[in-house]
Amino acid sequence: MALAHQRLANQAASLSAGKRRNIHGRGDDVVKRATLSALMLLGFLVLGSVTGISAAGGRIADKLILAVHVARLYLKEPDVQIAMPVEDVSIKQVANTWHAPRGSDRQHEGQDIFAPRGTPVLSATEGYIVNIGENTLGGQTVSVIGAGGRTYYYAHLDSYAPHIAEGDYVTRQTLLGYVGTTGNANGTPPHLHFGVYAPGGAMNPLPLLSDRPPPAKQTSEGKPTNAQQKAGRIKVQKTSKRSMILR
Repeated sequence: MALAHQRLANQAASLSAGKRRNIHGRGDDVVKRATLSALMLLGFLVLGSVTGISAAGGRIADKLILAVHVARLYLKEPDVQIAMPVEDVSIKQVANTWHAPRGSDRQHEGQDIFAPRGTPVLSATEGYIVNIGENTLGGQTVSVIGAGGRTYYYAHLDSYAPHIAEGDYVTRQTLLGYVGTTGNANGTPPHLHFGVYAPGGAMNPLPLLSDRPPPAKQTSEGKPTNAQQKAGRIKVQKTSKRSMILR
């Protein structure tokens, strides 16, 4: 009997110690797992360089680097305003289609921005490309994650911009693709489906949008303007007078 009580006491003490370790050792466990993961990755990369699978190791490293960038973005405040993603389109040209019925079982979670096929689509924010791919509804799509962990979704693209890749850093001037009708937009006028997804769910992009500033005026073939030509003539005249004095 005494032996049974002793065994129960030992088991209770063991369970209690285990609980204390679970409570107080969670932080250490996280650190240990992260360290172990880093060591495993390092070992994999070293092994890959020897066995010829370094490309796979490089892809894993790229994913980890992107994850770090994304984690930092989550710590930032979300953008209060974002740029119009379709070139040469103003906000007043966008009809509000947020939550418009789409079939019998869903609502439109975004804005359709109509423009001629092939019109450039630019990133509305700074951030990182987290997905380039094709799906049934959106066709050819690009997803960019920005400040506050918001995801910006560009769909129905006719084609992608050359050389873009997942993990790329983008700015508001980065070309992502071109307006089209891929996915379930086949048979409709060309347009960009633009969606914004916060960590809590979809949100209406329209109140966030701001018009892009008009492009700087340029003369054809880089020819100087009349004012530049006049300034040049004055400079030449002054130089000629100075040369005559020196002679």
